[in-house]
Amino acid sequence: MYNTKYFDPNRHATWLELFFDLIFVVTIGDVTHILSHTHEGHLDPVQFWKFVLIFIPLWWIWASHTMYANRFDADDRKHRLATLVIMFLLIVVSGLIGKRFLTSFDAIVFCYVGAKYVIAMMYFVSKYRHPESAGLASAIGRVIVAGATLSLAAVLFAPPWQYVMFYVGILFDLLAFIFFLPRHLRTIPVHTEHLIERVGLLTIIILGESVFSMSAGLANINWTAQRMATAATGFVMVSAIWWVYFDSFHLLTERKLTTGHSVLYSHLLVFVGLSVLASLIRHAILDDIVESDFRALAVIGALCFFIGKQYGYFMERPELRGRLVVNTLIAFALCGIAILLPGTSYMLLGLTVAMICYALLSLRYRNVPPAPAPPASDGARF
Repeated sequence: MYNTKYFDPNRHATWLELFFDLIFVVTIGDVTHILSHTHEGHLDPVQFWKFVLIFIPLWWIWASHTMYANRFDADDRKHRLATLVIMFLLIVVSGLIGKRFLTSFDAIVFCYVGAKYVIAMMYFVSKYRHPESAGLASAIGRVIVAGATLSLAAVLFAPPWQYVMFYVGILFDLLAFIFFLPRHLRTIPVHTEHLIERVGLLTIIILGESVFSMSAGLANINWTAQRMATAATGFVMVSAIWWVYFDSFHLLTERKLTTGHSVLYSHLLVFVGLSVLASLIRHAILDDIVESDFRALAVIGALCFFIGKQYGYFMERPELRGRLVVNTLIAFALCGIAILLPGTSYMLLGLTVAMICYALLSLRYRNVPPAPAPPASDGARF
């Protein structure tokens, strides 16, 4: 493994990884757009579930590639070409999201499975390139092939069993990484700094998508004082989210992870929460959604963001658990009060105040001494 990026003394995300993240966020932006359409002020529940069910396989492609790159990225031609193929498949999926989703589901399945097979191939190639890690690369590669093949079998079924089979393959993949592979993954612990940087960079780009959503909400509409105030509130909210997320980020980099599951998997909730909150800002500016549906989105977005953001700290920094629980409950209470306010603009303002309050509460984490590391990290607990 000594010719991989894993052993670089000052390792950072490569330019290709940044490009990959950008393509992923473009695709996620198309997925989030599903939540932008309302009918007579209502958001169809089917739209939300469609958003979630498309989000999960796309995120799992990103997470699978990130886990590979974290341990085996050599930044050579083979790695670059394979990554570019995966990026192209994500772009194809992006083009199939929308009205053509149901009629193009087989094509989406083929793109997902193709991306997973490419990642499995990358592991198998690493097995021959790095004999000392052959056991780990082989085990992961076999699991990915098995899960992708189960998902591929979805094309043999008619709806709704087609969708069930597709997600059975994804679920198998996820559970295998959690329960079967940790003992293999501990042989080469995750590169902590690189993993934290990757999830942080992607979070920054998704926050940028929130700003884009706010900008799109102001385009081609009549500007009023209320809409400008709502847009300003939305920007303050995005800024507060950035503060909440990154102000204590150093506490994770101080911890040496093993599998990285506690951080990587919990960010599925973070990314879903951020995407929902971005849609929330857009709807508040346009004032095109009924209050009950706005409240439902607000609850989902806040819960996903706070739980996803807190889980990694809760598992990796046990000395903070008491404070984390108290602060999270306070944030939930403030969000609960916010969604009781009349009007979407006032609810957005209340949610923004809740984010600011939590940012102030998180200032107490800035100078927390690290607790002694346990003998086994997150792999055994997640």
